[in-house]
Amino acid sequence: MIKKFFERVKGHQEDISLAVAAVLISAGSFFLGRLSTTMGTEKQPILLSAPEAVFLPTVSSTSSLKTQGPYVASRNGKAYHLLTCPGAKQIKEENKLFFETREAAEAAGYQPAGNCPGL
Repeated sequence: MIKKFFERVKGHQEDISLAVAAVLISAGSFFLGRLSTTMGTEKQPILLSAPEAVFLPTVSSTSSLKTQGPYVASRNGKAYHLLTCPGAKQIKEENKLFFETREAAEAAGYQPAGNCPGL
């Protein structure tokens, strides 16, 4: 059996030699190309750093009362509330209107909210 194999190989020796040479040349070219891309370049270490902390100014509830007024009403509603009332907390930020006094809110056409103690 081994004898038959070697006889077949001897019959196609040129073709086999050519195929082996092509594979070796291709593999050599590939690895030389890979090697040439890494030669002469220094690998830079990757530095990981934590992001710097950013501190944003906060507005306390007492300062917002001074700048916005203690009374709030909705653009879509008919009642005004104190900022501490539950109804005031349900108004969307974009719909809020602030008033310095009760008189200013009533002059704008708003009435005191019935569920707001202190009005």
